[in-house]
Amino acid sequence: MTHLPRTADVVVVGGGIIGCASAFFLSRAGLRPLLVERLPTLAGLATAQSMEAFRAQFVEPENVAMMRESIAFYERFAEETGLPDYDIGLRQQGYLFLTTTEDGPERFARRVSDQHALDLRDVEYLAPDEVRRRFPFVTGDITAATFRARDGWLSANEAAFGFASASGATVATGVTVTGFRRSGARVTGVDTDAGPVDAGAVVLAAGPYARRLAGLLEIDLPLTNLRRHRVTIGGHPLIPKDAPMTIDQDSGAHWRPESGGAALAWAQTHEQPQEPADRVRPNPDFPFEVLEGVARLCRFWEEVAGSLKSNQVHLGAGQYTLTPDDRPIIGAHDQIEGLFFNCGYGGHGVMAAPGGGRLLADLVNGRVRDPDNPFSFRRLAGLEDTAHQRLL
Repeated sequence: MTHLPRTADVVVVGGGIIGCASAFFLSRAGLRPLLVERLPTLAGLATAQSMEAFRAQFVEPENVAMMRESIAFYERFAEETGLPDYDIGLRQQGYLFLTTTEDGPERFARRVSDQHALDLRDVEYLAPDEVRRRFPFVTGDITAATFRARDGWLSANEAAFGFASASGATVATGVTVTGFRRSGARVTGVDTDAGPVDAGAVVLAAGPYARRLAGLLEIDLPLTNLRRHRVTIGGHPLIPKDAPMTIDQDSGAHWRPESGGAALAWAQTHEQPQEPADRVRPNPDFPFEVLEGVARLCRFWEEVAGSLKSNQVHLGAGQYTLTPDDRPIIGAHDQIEGLFFNCGYGGHGVMAAPGGGRLLADLVNGRVRDPDNPFSFRRLAGLEDTAHQRLL
């Protein structure tokens, strides 16, 4: 686009995968969205630094439902979006959770039982011998594991671009929202550095910047940003290409294959809250720390680490945005009409984008009532402004 339109049915602020999915589902609901992104490209912030993975292995009913819906959408992405032969790089090699604790068998068996009760019946409980038979690269003192074959990963950028393209939305990159247009207790649009836009609704889907934008309306969103690292290792013959996402449940260190190499991450507990940033400065020691972390249960990583060259190791960092109860905020503000949120996914934005975007559109369109919405803004009343990290 060369000129910002002066009207839209709904303005979506934020062009990461959540904003792009929001625009797609709003369009599919019959609305005319404008997608506004401050950076010069879509999906250039948290989406670009994500592990790009998805799983249904949760225990909360609302999370299991959202992730199952999202995974089913990703499995049919080209058909659902109407983009023939569009490829999001879907790889369903599973998620493998491992533990070495004494109470691990009881905990994991109970979790699988709870998941089966939520109709997630394809999660498997694995005893140590079965783990080693099916996944011989696991060499630690495992006491139990769980596995679901339909979990996996994809290209988050391709998915975001696909959502944006299929939405038919007007996309404005390099445009900053500077304020909100109001009429009494109602939001009627946005002000930007490219001019004003009048709209029937505004959606804040700005990831780490959502709290700052809400502050322009004197709303203190209870969101906390934490730095999260990702290390990508170039091709290496010792890394099993057919492995699942493999997670040390006791520490949180995890890895998965990628292009002959691997992607590694670790949601470390010592990270402190940060202000939102376009470029997050990584900890240069993180590659050594995460390699040590994943080697605890997969000792081939010790040999990989000893043979790596510097040009094979690529370090990046982004930000998770967390809420006090580790659930996203999806839906309307309780006092300002026309203002909606789709943010605070705590590192689960890629895996939940389709389900979250569909729910948002149904709330905007009135197809779902807020009292029936487990991710409602209203639930946050009385919660302390702290966020509790969930191990991936």
